[in-house]
Amino acid sequence: MFDVIIVANGKSMRCKTDKLSLNIGHSSVLSRTVNAFSSIKNIKNIILVTDSGYEFPNVIKVCGGNTRTESVRRGLEKSTSKYVLIHDGARPFVSKNLIEKVMFDTETYGSSIPFLKITDSLRRIENGSPIFVDRNDYVTFQTPQGFIREEILYAYNTSSETDLYDDSQLYSIYVRSPHLTEGEYSNKKITTPDDLYGYNMRVGSGFDVHPFSDNGKPLILGGIHIPYDKGLSAHSDGDVVIHAVMDSLLSGAKQRDIGVLFPDTDPTFKNADSAELLSKVSLILKRENIFINNITVTVIAQAPKLSPFIPLMQKRMAEILKISDNQINISATTTEKLGIVGEKKAIAVLAIASLY
Repeated sequence: MFDVIIVANGKSMRCKTDKLSLNIGHSSVLSRTVNAFSSIKNIKNIILVTDSGYEFPNVIKVCGGNTRTESVRRGLEKSTSKYVLIHDGARPFVSKNLIEKVMFDTETYGSSIPFLKITDSLRRIENGSPIFVDRNDYVTFQTPQGFIREEILYAYNTSSETDLYDDSQLYSIYVRSPHLTEGEYSNKKITTPDDLYGYNMRVGSGFDVHPFSDNGKPLILGGIHIPYDKGLSAHSDGDVVIHAVMDSLLSGAKQRDIGVLFPDTDPTFKNADSAELLSKVSLILKRENIFINNITVTVIAQAPKLSPFIPLMQKRMAEILKISDNQINISATTTEKLGIVGEKKAIAVLAIASLY
């Protein structure tokens, strides 16, 4: 089992404001960081080291020290698991894939330090002049960094250093050279507010169309029963609005579409309630530490008239996704009697989702 130590007691000197409280969509930097570890299997405790007033459910809070070194030591002393991950609170974009990769390598090799190769041209300044160096000789380190708890704690207790920048430095001196694990460029550390500009946004699109049918099914759109003499033909309940929204969310999260996740060849999903399927998609987003910024939906239907039901659809889907009503907007239009939609033979829906 692993404990995670999230170091969040810095002074944000370069940022000139508390960078951990900066917004990413509708959550804070630190909230996003904590959430990244909350659904990872084999993580026993999340230990937050901070003197600030941050509070999170199921998170152990420890007072920080005057330096990062002292803060990490206090977190290690609170830890009880065989392995630990040490992570900067200002790295909110760490992925589930990288966390699990570091955990696997830590169990396999005894330690794991994610690294990145240098992609920019690199220089060293001496007496105000640039000295050309080979960037292939250098790498950068990221967090989370994984260790056997007893070994990294021994390194911290043995060292007389009071302010180190990186846990692997101490580990290299007092234990051994750590194992290197390839990191991810998306695992960016927030240093200034500019680091958040446009960085965390994703866009996904979804489109679906279902024909009308006299199959006796009610017409369900956006989780709401719409009075009409026909329903939509589908393996599930035919909620074409929710289907398009699900695909937009999955697209933005780089996941497979609903045809793969909920195939119409599977009897499990025969007449399935699409609202329940949307809840499953919401759980996938949570697992991947991805959040909804807003959703825009265009319903294309010649009939029935949908404007009276749009507020109800927005409210219902917001409830399912656990977002506010103002994060989802639905509009309706026609095709001016053109095509199968204009002939009242089908309803089509286009959905766009902005995620972070």
